[in-house]
Amino acid sequence: MKGKRAPQDKSQAALRQAVTGLMESGKYQEALKKIQSRLLFGPKDIWLIVEAARCCRRLDRKDDAARYYTQALSIAPNDAGALNGLGLIHYERGNNEEAEKYYRRALRAIANYPACRNNYGILLHKLDRFEEAVEQYEAVLAEAPNYHDARYGLASVFAQIKRFDEAEAHLRYLLAHQPEDTRSSTVLGMILIQRGRYEEGWKLYRDRYAQNNIYRFVNRPAFSFPYWQGEDLHGKTIMVHREQGLGDEIQFSRYVSRLKQEKGAAAVCLVCSRALVSLMRQLPGIDNVIEYAPGKPLPVFDYWIMLLDLPFYFTDSPTPFAMTPPCFSADPQAVARWPLPPGKLRVGLVWKGSVGHNKDRFRSLPGLETLRPLFSVPGIQWVSLQKGAGEEEALNPPSGIALLALGHLVQDYIDTAAIIAQLDLVISVDTSVAHLAGALNKPCWTLVSAICTDWRWLEGQDTTPWYPSMRLLRCDPKEGWTLPVLRMRDALMSMVE
Repeated sequence: MKGKRAPQDKSQAALRQAVTGLMESGKYQEALKKIQSRLLFGPKDIWLIVEAARCCRRLDRKDDAARYYTQALSIAPNDAGALNGLGLIHYERGNNEEAEKYYRRALRAIANYPACRNNYGILLHKLDRFEEAVEQYEAVLAEAPNYHDARYGLASVFAQIKRFDEAEAHLRYLLAHQPEDTRSSTVLGMILIQRGRYEEGWKLYRDRYAQNNIYRFVNRPAFSFPYWQGEDLHGKTIMVHREQGLGDEIQFSRYVSRLKQEKGAAAVCLVCSRALVSLMRQLPGIDNVIEYAPGKPLPVFDYWIMLLDLPFYFTDSPTPFAMTPPCFSADPQAVARWPLPPGKLRVGLVWKGSVGHNKDRFRSLPGLETLRPLFSVPGIQWVSLQKGAGEEEALNPPSGIALLALGHLVQDYIDTAAIIAQLDLVISVDTSVAHLAGALNKPCWTLVSAICTDWRWLEGQDTTPWYPSMRLLRCDPKEGWTLPVLRMRDALMSMVE
């Protein structure tokens, strides 16, 4: 009997080997055709059905993949591979509740299933269920210490919940075993900057735009002239190119001004966002400001550099954060266009950032209601600088909250600067208005999230070397925004008195 089955077993083994080889080579369409031809003769072969589903998923044929996985489960309801696969399909479609259900079923079928636990960890991480994600990632590594995706996921969670020592240890392990792992070096760079270890941190942070970084969040443009890497700039021209958000452009523009005085550049050009062109023209030491327009040809320079790569070349300076406070000033004509009522303490408010920011759920407040204790302080003229998200609430505030809504009227940051110049204080979440207030050397209280805190704010400090006039009020992980809001109320009471 065994002798009769041997040829068939050998044929199946050869088929599986061929299918696996094709899939590992990325030839999913060829693998699928081979599988489908064999399924005509063995329609209940679970392995083939699940591999067909995997091929379809890789080919972005999610409906077909789901059909194959469902077919497999109709034959073997507890097949862990099919359950995990359906979980992945639901995750990719944004059906998080269904994804979790299938992952949990798969892990009940096979507890030691590292790939599924890693997928479950990714889902929990996405849902901000950080401690549960840690549990899943650690379970993966207990079974498979070289499962690098799980170790990266674990390090990312640790970084977000400020377990920095553990995050750094895991990231350095990954880089020791995979030196070209640019996703890990980018995260490590941000951790080191946040901990004040600037030289190594800024160097690693350059991998944010590396082509092999699957999580890169900056696209570095290509120009015919060379990228500046610290060469002597005496007698040379250099162009600095914008990146990321408007707040980043405001914060790091100080280094553009320092290229002439400290690096000897003959001429400096800044490419910046349209909303900032007029403001950036105020910066000393800049010869030209060009509005960023994708695809539009730029003049030729001796060198160019991305804006957030500049700090690395000033880390050995006695004043690595130096700016000339204020970096910017309010235009008198713009101030005349935005007269504010006199006679009271004037405080500007921003309670929401851009909804497009991937961590906005941590930095933005739920709404004006969160700040209600502040409005109990008498003698304050509240001015809304809120633009975009939150504009409607500024125009129609909750009952008992009175403020002058101006944010929806401003056209650019010259307008915003003109309003800020007339204020006594700005209270803002971590967004571009806070950076502008700091750059204007205006007193600013910036609300900072307890989780996923931006890397630019040094850990454990309520001041920042970036802006001497700024104070950081950090959200408590358990109490939320309640305590910092009450602290601000008490401080405002003292200012009014």
